[in-house]
Amino acid sequence: MQESTGLMKQPKVFKLAFVTALCERFGFYVLSFVVVLYLKAIFNMSDHEAFMLFAIFTAFTYLTPALGGYLADNIFGIRRAMMLGLLLEAISLTLLAIPSVSVFPFALGFMVIGTGFFKTAPTDLLARSYKEKDPRIDSGFTIFYMAINIGSFLAPIAAGFLQSYIGWHAAFLAGAIMIYAGLALYFVFSKSARECDASVGKRKISSKTWMLVLASAIGGVWICAFLLQHLTMANIFFYSATVLVLVYFLFEIIKSSKLDRLKIIACLALIFMGTTFFILYFQIYTSIELYIERVINHNIFGFHVPTTAFMALNGFWVLVLSPIMAILYVFLAKHGKDPAVTTKFPLGILIASLCFFILKLSTFFVSPHLKVSPLWIVLAIFLYSLGELLISALGVAMVTHIAPKRLYGVMMGAWFLISTSLASSLSGVFATLADIPKNLHDMHIIINIYGKAFFDMGLFGLGAAIVAFLVAPYIKRIAQLD
Repeated sequence: MQESTGLMKQPKVFKLAFVTALCERFGFYVLSFVVVLYLKAIFNMSDHEAFMLFAIFTAFTYLTPALGGYLADNIFGIRRAMMLGLLLEAISLTLLAIPSVSVFPFALGFMVIGTGFFKTAPTDLLARSYKEKDPRIDSGFTIFYMAINIGSFLAPIAAGFLQSYIGWHAAFLAGAIMIYAGLALYFVFSKSARECDASVGKRKISSKTWMLVLASAIGGVWICAFLLQHLTMANIFFYSATVLVLVYFLFEIIKSSKLDRLKIIACLALIFMGTTFFILYFQIYTSIELYIERVINHNIFGFHVPTTAFMALNGFWVLVLSPIMAILYVFLAKHGKDPAVTTKFPLGILIASLCFFILKLSTFFVSPHLKVSPLWIVLAIFLYSLGELLISALGVAMVTHIAPKRLYGVMMGAWFLISTSLASSLSGVFATLADIPKNLHDMHIIINIYGKAFFDMGLFGLGAAIVAFLVAPYIKRIAQLD
């Protein structure tokens, strides 16, 4: 592995992690950014119904990585998990390109299971390639996060214009093609990851193991499809699985040494900090997206910009800010002033809450045509993206800083499960603060509903940030980050 500590001289596996994440995230975000609009346009769902289905679907996409990380580390191998995940996600988007109501839940099921196999794989490989306290970790994961946001930048633009001019199927097919490209690139770069794969990934596995894994994947697709059609049962299943994972970590805490026990507790505390952020984060796919659809002026210099294209601002700002933040982390680290992750997390929550106060403020500046300038969205998503970089980009880096090495894969799965999956489920409830009834057409009332909802969300974020700042020194101490 590359041992240089230069900013861009990352381990060899970095290329594999970067290109596969870019392609996979493009496909995933094509679906994520259009699904609420798709549910309302094709299935005529109410805001509440679309919010809740999106919330459960997204929650499951962050639940399955907890199991996927375990299988990759202990049974299947990280590289094989990456390959299978890409294949299943590509199948998902291919099925979505087929206009069939009966196929839709199974297509979502393929995405859920595919994400479960893929999600932790690039970050797990990358984390294993660094030595303990490697100064490249924060900058490396921040640059890696750029790959995700190249995908999230391009996906809504492509999806928005393809859907507007050709149809929904064209947007989904574009996502499928991109993931198939990622699968091809996997085979080009996979050898670079052999050294840092889990031990089981360096050995051949039996055909019986292959068949069991594939059968389990297909079974998982069917279960997800069923649950996505029965949301009450899905909620019961989801929260039960979350409790089981927390029980597992309780078991790990009890059996671990004192040092490992404190590290696990510190990780879980930061994960719950992340949960408060992600409740706000997922609003961009629900309440913020429909605010843009209904209230924001789409006519920019005489050109109509689709709603999903506005979502590209998130990827744009992250791409602009990522290298700046990466350089800043290296500079501060060299001078011994890089803030601990326990400081960055509360700061990220605080900045994200400001996004919602800006959205509230925008509702006071309505044009005579009852539209709001898109410049408010540019500013709001700038703050949203800056907060995201301080939390989401460093969530997996936090694992490499604090978690016992034997728990890297499972702890990464827990990061995705608790901070993002639980938050996704709860975000659907928060989004209903901005629920606009189907028969309501008075724009003054609609704008007032959004204004109150965004103000309440901002207050929630502000309160969470204050609590996080208060407990941060204690977490820093037990995690031994000084």
